[in-house]
Amino acid sequence: MSAEIALASFGSLMSDGIDLAGRRIFLHGGVDEDTIGKAIRAIYFLSDLDPEAPIELFVSSYGGDLDEAFALHDVTRTVSCPIHAVALGKCMSAAPMLVACGEKGQRYATQHTSFMLHAVSLHGMDGSTVDQIQHTAKETQQSVDDYISLLVQYSSKPRAHWVRIFKKSSDTYFDAETALEWGLIDQIWSEKS
Repeated sequence: MSAEIALASFGSLMSDGIDLAGRRIFLHGGVDEDTIGKAIRAIYFLSDLDPEAPIELFVSSYGGDLDEAFALHDVTRTVSCPIHAVALGKCMSAAPMLVACGEKGQRYATQHTSFMLHAVSLHGMDGSTVDQIQHTAKETQQSVDDYISLLVQYSSKPRAHWVRIFKKSSDTYFDAETALEWGLIDQIWSEKS
C-alpha cells in the first residue's frame, strides 16, 4: 500500500473516531445511528483483527437515542475482547450506561467529567391518536425499565435508587466521584502513568 493511500485511510478512520493502531474508538457527539453505527463497525473490525486484545471506548456525549445505546451495549456483550470504557468531559442521558457496561475494573472517568441522567420524554406525538400515544408511552416505559435494569446490573446501587432518578422531573447531574461511589465506573483517571 502506498504511503498516500495509507495516510488517506488513516485520516478517514480517524475522522470516524477510530484509531486502529491504538485500538481506540471515540464516541464524541450524540448517541445516534451515525455515531453508534460507526462504533459498532469499529468494534467488530477491531475484534476480528485480534479477538483477545482490549478495545478502548472513549465516550463524550450529551446522550441521545436509547435504542442506539442498547445496540452498542449489546454489541459490547457479543465480542470476546474486553471493552475498556472511559467517560470524558460529558457523559449524559443514554451515555452513562455505555461506560458502565465496560469491562469490570476497566471503567474510567476523567476527573472533571459531568454525568447526567433524566426522565425519558416522548417525542413525535403531534397529531397522534390516543392509542398511538398509549402504545408509545408503554414502549418508552419498557425502554426505561431496561435501562434501569442495566444500571442495576453494572452499578452498586439498587433498583430503587435508579427509579427515583428517572422519576424526577428535573435532570440529575453528578460528578466522577459520585459515579465512582455509585459503581458506574471503577476509577477516576486523573494522573499520567
